[in-house]
Amino acid sequence: MDIPLSSRQLTAGVLRIAVPHVTPEANNVQVMSMFSEHKSLIGLPVLEQNRPIGMINRHIFLSQMSRPFFHELYDQKSCIAFMDKTPLIVDADAGLDYLAERVIETGDKAITEGFILTEDNQYIGIGLGLDLIRTVSDLQAKQHMQIMQSIEYARIIQESMLSRSRQNIEQTLDDWCLYWHPRDCVGGDIYAFQRCENGWLLVLADCTGHGVPGAFMTFIFSSALEKALTQAQPHEPERLLASINHYIKQTLSQSHPTADMGQSNDGCDAIAVFVDTQNEQLIWSNARMHAFMLGTDDADVINLDGDRKGIGYSDTATDYQWHRHQRPLRRGDTLLIVTDGVTDQIGGPREIMFGKKRIQSLLLQQRALPMSSVSEALLSALTDWQGKQSARDDMTWFGFRW
Repeated sequence: MDIPLSSRQLTAGVLRIAVPHVTPEANNVQVMSMFSEHKSLIGLPVLEQNRPIGMINRHIFLSQMSRPFFHELYDQKSCIAFMDKTPLIVDADAGLDYLAERVIETGDKAITEGFILTEDNQYIGIGLGLDLIRTVSDLQAKQHMQIMQSIEYARIIQESMLSRSRQNIEQTLDDWCLYWHPRDCVGGDIYAFQRCENGWLLVLADCTGHGVPGAFMTFIFSSALEKALTQAQPHEPERLLASINHYIKQTLSQSHPTADMGQSNDGCDAIAVFVDTQNEQLIWSNARMHAFMLGTDDADVINLDGDRKGIGYSDTATDYQWHRHQRPLRRGDTLLIVTDGVTDQIGGPREIMFGKKRIQSLLLQQRALPMSSVSEALLSALTDWQGKQSARDDMTWFGFRW
């Protein structure tokens, strides 16, 4: 497709993808069959007389149907039982600028589920949020002002993706801290937090690059995590990382390395942490992420074990299995996870990296203070260390005290 200079010259219809659909007469067994047959189908439109009335989210549907007795209760019932009645519906003739504004209004739902396209109120297909971001970025890269507009769109969309996890953290934890600061307007660090029946899951990733390329990788990571959660449980972090690895390699065609020097070699460092609140256990799998643990009675800060293999990269096998680690939690135990934008920041009198030892020392000094104070102390120390040096990378950290 030839790319014009402005997104105003293109309409939402260019993003159209033909996918299967169902009517309210379809039961949930038929929906399950469609999702099984079409592995890449994220959302399944529901039509009535060829007019869209809703969308069935793959992740939500499969999660619900996997619950005890749900097959017996819902197999033969209408598919509208699990239908989102308020999907984003846009006319194919609408401009991409208008579509981007609507996607921002709906938050991350339109990114993860997609949106429905119509002509004269009649269904013609769906569009994907990632395709919208890619198209807008390509269009606006022709002019500086248009580039800034696309970055602003990406920033709002990225912050919208993260806001739900932050709200979940606020509603779940008592003593915690979270700092997310992209080097540029948007960045390649991403976090996700999900409450579960017996605990909660935290995933923190540092994707390749920063700015728009890094942000694009976070959208891929977000989709990979959502798919992983349909294949593994939150208390199986090793399986989650393996699934994310497979998805990224498949998406970026990095499953079969070739001699082509132009081939993509992108991925992320990441950690998946599950806190079992019922049994007071910390369960994690770690792909090259810095994670520090300070027990109530410990004299020193320890580094949480991890694998020295990144996720998604060409030299990581598609079937690589990250190790599963576990340790008991005691009241007062402190966990702090940081991306390498923190440890690798150049500064100080000798212009060297901030490193891990300064973080460990700070944790020991601040161990009696709330995590919010620990975060403020780390930010202050890092700012003083950086001085007039420019930031090398995005910076993110998450911490909690049990």
